Amino acid sequence: MPSAQKPPLRVLCLGDSLTAGSPSVHPYACKLRDLLKAAFATHDVHVANDGMPGDMVSDSRGTFHKRMKGLWRQREFEWTIVLGGTNDLVWSCRPDTLLNSLKELWDIPLSHGGKVLALTIPEINADIPGLEFSRKAVNLGIKNYKKQNFYAFDLAAAVPYCDMPAMDRIKYWDPDGVHLTRDGYDLIGQKVAECLIRILHLEEAQSTEISSIVTDARQRRMIEELIFEEERGDPKLLSQGYIIVRKRDLD
Repeated sequence: MPSAQKPPLRVLCLGDSLTAGSPSVHPYACKLRDLLKAAFATHDVHVANDGMPGDMVSDSRGTFHKRMKGLWRQREFEWTIVLGGTNDLVWSCRPDTLLNSLKELWDIPLSHGGKVLALTIPEINADIPGLEFSRKAVNLGIKNYKKQNFYAFDLAAAVPYCDMPAMDRIKYWDPDGVHLTRDGYDLIGQKVAECLIRILHLEEAQSTEISSIVTDARQRRMIEELIFEEERGDPKLLSQGYIIVRKRDLD
């Protein structure tokens, strides 16, 4: 007997060229959608992608806030994934200014009952004084931000530039050292999907008996172990490219 259809899972990906999938025009949302559909076959999964190359979060000419408000007026999303700030840093935006602008941006979906998954800003291969210091400062602020229904994923650690083996860098990163290849955007989609699926499973396990949602014994054991690790706040999870989210934080 087929499983009952569960509520839709609607996800918005908002960002700049790294969300648009430039220059290959292959957004990470494509891989994200495929993996979410595979993981949640009984849900009606929708992934909307809104990436605008060159856009800035903090500058008055930027359209991040306008786009976010417009999309949320059109429909509501369970999750909003935000990746922005690279262009702001390139144009020497102060870390505190950028972080405050990001918080205002996150507050739009949060104030409407949505959940936010904020991605840290990836490295870029550019010799710009102070850029790396500012990027790390903003990323630290993203990872340390605490608010109900807000989550952070360290994309910069999950998809590095400098620490990536040379052959992998050729495969995943565009020669400009800022954007990624089709494989690179698929890698981002995979990493983001792994994080979001992990959070969704934890939330589902928090409110439902695990045995009723996961019939495979191995998967059930993995989720139970994961919940135990999250309870302990194992710092290794972050180094593996995963968000640390404790089960009690989901209450």
